[in-house]
Amino acid sequence: MKYNIWAVLFLLGFTTYSQTGDIEGQITFKGDAVFTANIEVMDQNEYTVTDENGTFLFQKLPAGTYQLRVTSLGYVDKIKSVVVKSEETTNVTFLLLPRNTTLEEVIIIDRQTGLNSKTPYNYTPISMGRIENKSSPSGVMGILREVPGVYGAEFGQGIVKPFIRGLGFSRVATIFQGNKLENQQWGADHGLGVNDLGVERIDVIKGPASVLYGSGALGGVILLHDDEFYKNSKTLSGNIGTTFNSVSNGLRTYGSVGQKFDSNLYFGIDLAYENHADYKSGDGNIIGNSRYNMSSARVHAGIEKENFDNKLSVSYSMQNLGIIGDDELENSNATTRNDRDMQLPFQEVTDVLVSYNQRMDHGTFESVFHISHHFNDRKEIETNLNLVDLGLNQNNTFYNARINFGSGNFTHNLGLQGNFLKNENQNPVQDILIPNANYAENGAYYMVNWDWKTYFIQGALRYDYRHVNADANDDQFIEAGFVLPGEPKSRTLESNFSGFTGSLGITKTLSNTQKLKANFSSGFRSPDLAELYSFGQHPGTNRFEKGNASFEREQSLQLDFNYSLTMDRFRMDWSIFGSQVDNYIFFADTGETRSDSGLQIWEYQQVKARLYGSELNLQYVALENRSLRFNLGAALVRGENKDFEEPLTFIPPDNANLEVNYSFGKLQNTSLFSKVRGVARQDRPGFNEEETDGFTLVDIGLSTTFKFGSTNTLEASFALQNLFNETYVDHLSILRAFNIPSPGRNLMLNLRYKF
Repeated sequence: MKYNIWAVLFLLGFTTYSQTGDIEGQITFKGDAVFTANIEVMDQNEYTVTDENGTFLFQKLPAGTYQLRVTSLGYVDKIKSVVVKSEETTNVTFLLLPRNTTLEEVIIIDRQTGLNSKTPYNYTPISMGRIENKSSPSGVMGILREVPGVYGAEFGQGIVKPFIRGLGFSRVATIFQGNKLENQQWGADHGLGVNDLGVERIDVIKGPASVLYGSGALGGVILLHDDEFYKNSKTLSGNIGTTFNSVSNGLRTYGSVGQKFDSNLYFGIDLAYENHADYKSGDGNIIGNSRYNMSSARVHAGIEKENFDNKLSVSYSMQNLGIIGDDELENSNATTRNDRDMQLPFQEVTDVLVSYNQRMDHGTFESVFHISHHFNDRKEIETNLNLVDLGLNQNNTFYNARINFGSGNFTHNLGLQGNFLKNENQNPVQDILIPNANYAENGAYYMVNWDWKTYFIQGALRYDYRHVNADANDDQFIEAGFVLPGEPKSRTLESNFSGFTGSLGITKTLSNTQKLKANFSSGFRSPDLAELYSFGQHPGTNRFEKGNASFEREQSLQLDFNYSLTMDRFRMDWSIFGSQVDNYIFFADTGETRSDSGLQIWEYQQVKARLYGSELNLQYVALENRSLRFNLGAALVRGENKDFEEPLTFIPPDNANLEVNYSFGKLQNTSLFSKVRGVARQDRPGFNEEETDGFTLVDIGLSTTFKFGSTNTLEASFALQNLFNETYVDHLSILRAFNIPSPGRNLMLNLRYKF
């Protein structure tokens, strides 16, 4: 059945349509000068160049609505929507204005909360459309950790958790299909559970964003935006691709198809399957049981009109993830090089997410509404393929509603958000780590924007209340000897968390090229279920874990300054930040062992923490035709445990990333690129940590695009990652304690056919 689906998608790419038309255009330049301009039919990979009279022509385009983008050296880019009708020629004109080193336009970051690029939050957009960015073995984090201030904590390939400015695990909120993911029932050993399938762009919001996103946004937010190509296609269009990664002999096949009809209805479908064997480290060793596989499917449907649009999406994913043993270097579980069968121990994770998003323009105000339900089935299978050692089912319903309206120079936003989460242990299981539990959380916020002369001032205030119930009355809890903290006779516990958060920020336009942002924010995070109620063995580790039901919610204060300089060929962004986190929760070895099992006892603790640091990003475009691009990003962060006057654990080492890209060929459709990632020695280890050496990774690659007919293209790329086969252990690797190295040299091949 799987192969039939891919065959249908592939054949659709060669379908020709008899209903075609032409676009004829004229480009003029302010001041009556005549220069050459490039014209692109966006999402179609169709390009042309103006002739000596400034005219251009596209022929035999399928009937539909297209976005044309015009670019010319020294002039502001322009985009215009053009309707192509069957057997007709559509005429269009463009007037280009001198660039004049103006700053970028206002960009909507998140429609759900009202965030845009003028707001004082520090954010970084990442395009996932580039072919060389597709299908990293580390998922979306394979690209995001190149962003200054963003790092990844790895537990092998396929399991990478994001850190932003030194804060990670449950302190970074991930928004996918508008849903705030809450699929981390327990700590560090599980990844995001999402990949780049159907994702066009990712925005990283740095610093506390709890005032808009609630608990879990203490460190920042990762916003994944869907690739909605189907909204601009009047005929069936899409893409199909495949990726090979040599370091794990990994193969990924993916495809998307969709269309918008004359009735304003649209649909889209995304499918992917990937399978990886065990990866090789830089010293040539195969790291046993690092294999994994993942199946993904997404379906979208909705209506898009000028004053109303909605979207219903359903996503499904199934993952099998090997768990690397702590004795892997002494007693390897590696088998044959291409063995992909799951071996003990491993995780089996199933996710189903149903979401509905709606926007309506009422004239005097706009309303945005989201509701979603996420089901997560998580199993750890360690001793027997027919037995579940640790298994949890989680159901989470999330909603978000917002209205915004303007009055003079003011814009007002009122929002409501909430989660209703239920987490249950499967029955039977061999081990119990946390009890059955549920919580209800609701929050309300008000945000006001004042756009006055060269200032943009934003203030926001939010109140949240969470009520948590834990229940250990089931017979399997009693038989396992599971007890709640304090050992209440009722075998139940209740916890409540509430409080205010706020933010106040200002964006000052200093000149046509300079902008300064300052933001003072508070953030919060309610303790997760594992931190509150853990009491048991965690399969896949050598730990007996204990929570603390008396924990208070984490509360932070952060001050953030950002300066940006934007010129025609150069951009600089520099940020400095400092934050204090009260009731910061961390996980530590107590030095004790269980007398009955000999397991090490680890428990969650709460302290006062301080973090501070700086980030720098430089971009430069060289040569007259802008074909040579440089991008340099660097970050440092320091974290201190103020109760014990020692460094915090899991603080990223200083790091920098340099990327050089040279484009050539007709309309620069071929690119050579190189990346260098330098990570310094981490000589400020936290409690029970050791120093880790620094390392340097070098990547090189080539990407190109081939045209077939008027609309079809084939994109291809290859990259050699970790070119010099460096053997290294990352400080934020969960496997650092066992000295298990990260992946070695990887040849990554990518093909994508767009139709």
